[in-house]
Amino acid sequence: MVQIAELTKDRSFRNRLILACISVALFVSVTYVVVSYRLTSELGVKTELNAMNLQARIIHNELANSGKSLDERAMELARILFAENQDLAVFVRVTGHDASWEYANKIPSSSVPELLNAISQQPQDSQGQVTTATGDFLWHDYQGQQYRVQLIQSNTALERTMSMVAKRLSIVSLIVFWIAIWLALTLSSFIAKRVQQKNDALAKIATHDTLTGLPNRLFLLDLLKRELGEAADKPRPDTARQETEGCLFVIDLDKFKVVNDSFGHTAGDTLLVEVGRRLKSLLADSQVLVRMGGDEFIVWASGMQIDTAKALAEKMVEICNAPVMINHLAVQTGASIGIAHYPTHAGSGEMLIVSADTAMYKAKQQHSGAVIFDEPDSEKYKASLRLRTELAQALEREEFRLYYQPKVALATGEITGVEALSRWHHPEEGILPPGAFIALIEDSGRIQEFGRYVIRHSIRQLAEWQKSGIHVPIAINLSPYNLLDPGLIDFISEQLDANGVEAQQLEIELTENETSQNINSIQQRLESLKQLGVLLAIDDFGTGMSSLAYIAELDVDIIKIDRTFIFDMHDNHKHQAIVATALTLSKSFRSKVVAEGIENREQAAMLVEMGCDYGQGYLYAKPVPSEQMTDMLRENPCLQLA
Repeated sequence: MVQIAELTKDRSFRNRLILACISVALFVSVTYVVVSYRLTSELGVKTELNAMNLQARIIHNELANSGKSLDERAMELARILFAENQDLAVFVRVTGHDASWEYANKIPSSSVPELLNAISQQPQDSQGQVTTATGDFLWHDYQGQQYRVQLIQSNTALERTMSMVAKRLSIVSLIVFWIAIWLALTLSSFIAKRVQQKNDALAKIATHDTLTGLPNRLFLLDLLKRELGEAADKPRPDTARQETEGCLFVIDLDKFKVVNDSFGHTAGDTLLVEVGRRLKSLLADSQVLVRMGGDEFIVWASGMQIDTAKALAEKMVEICNAPVMINHLAVQTGASIGIAHYPTHAGSGEMLIVSADTAMYKAKQQHSGAVIFDEPDSEKYKASLRLRTELAQALEREEFRLYYQPKVALATGEITGVEALSRWHHPEEGILPPGAFIALIEDSGRIQEFGRYVIRHSIRQLAEWQKSGIHVPIAINLSPYNLLDPGLIDFISEQLDANGVEAQQLEIELTENETSQNINSIQQRLESLKQLGVLLAIDDFGTGMSSLAYIAELDVDIIKIDRTFIFDMHDNHKHQAIVATALTLSKSFRSKVVAEGIENREQAAMLVEMGCDYGQGYLYAKPVPSEQMTDMLRENPCLQLA
């Protein structure tokens, strides 16, 4: 994983960029000097050749108009023209129709033939530059009307020219170099700044949540490694570890999925931003709030002890419970918080998160708000994680089986229907009850897939019983999340038609408290189910906090009284009153009433006396596999009490 420090600070790049720019500046300066040198040299040679041309013409004209002999006048001219620079190597040859004269200074006579031979091999021209073992020379060949003047001299043009411009060239070169350096440093500083800005932006993107602007998991892990001293190559000494402590909170919103599915993702995003803002306002500057993804937040409070953490967690729960206005509606969501302390509960950042996550799931199951990590919970959490990863394969392998518990007419014991209850036939753990996996399915996002799985197998079972002459309805439990499945109604209709089963043979049981909270979002689906002919039932009636108006709006066919009120109704007058109220309501709503959890004859007799017609429970039969239920329906359609 790329370290955050590598993104935010890259000094080596700046140094390399400055070095590259200085190299470019030096190259520019050197190039300028070289070009200036070459231009100056060429200019000096051209100037010197022009001077030699002028000298040759003077010699020719003076000799042509002189009354003196060639040798005498030529020598006079040589003294005049070359007297000022006795150190100059010069060779002059003058030839006419009947005379010839030569003059040499600083050029050995033995070298003259070599020079003349080299000049004769030059391209046909009147002047030029030639280099021999003796040195570098300039030459000019002037052909007049009476005389031919050949002039050769050492090439001192460069030295003379450079002596005049060297100082100026040095100053200009220095100025050019420093200008280039200044431009290089300015450019490198600008580029480095822009690159750093890009790095900072990338670090922000990599370490912060784009929705809430809060730090993310990468930021948290890096922070914990630095604060807890978890080096990449060696562990921190135990003595140093004991100097650091802190508490980590994992916060999970309880009803976020309901809000997301009911009001849309935009509403869910609004809720997350507002909850993040509220939590941030509650924390001190030294405490870090992180969004881990989805509806989960994490708080790292360095230096905090467990006692203080519990109080802070309670404030967080209170803030998350406060309503949030979304689309002019007050939406209320709760929170489950897990707390883990370093180093009491974990010795590393990763394990600290796992420990707090474990405590959070326990808080969610218990609906207790906040829970401090307890070591025995860790094994349960690991087991639940393993089960969660196996859900997909379990659905593909059809490891989930439907068990059936009969519903009976209390007066006669006749089986009037069955309730389908899921069991997971796990290859290693054995048969697992719904409580061990339903919450995992909901959290994993496979609840709609699982709902269709149950519907498909229930309708197939109805078709098999129908072929055998058995006609009893099957009731299945569906979560409100299943009713949010946009293709659910069409799926049920297709399954019923494909298997030749009437819709009245299928009952949908909905939990009261969950249904009442989502009545507005699922009302249309429930009406579609009623139009299809499917029967609707309210399960666990009496345990929810909904108003009776919600129950009336659902237009249900069956009301199932929760087992909580049946268990001790013989000596609990309040529970008797609730059962009596449910029976009265059922008559008003023209619904059937089914009492759940009947375990003894006294309960059954009391229910019959109160006017309850139907019930189910261990007194009659426990949930059994489809084969046993089939035999029971064939051989003993009436369950007589012993």
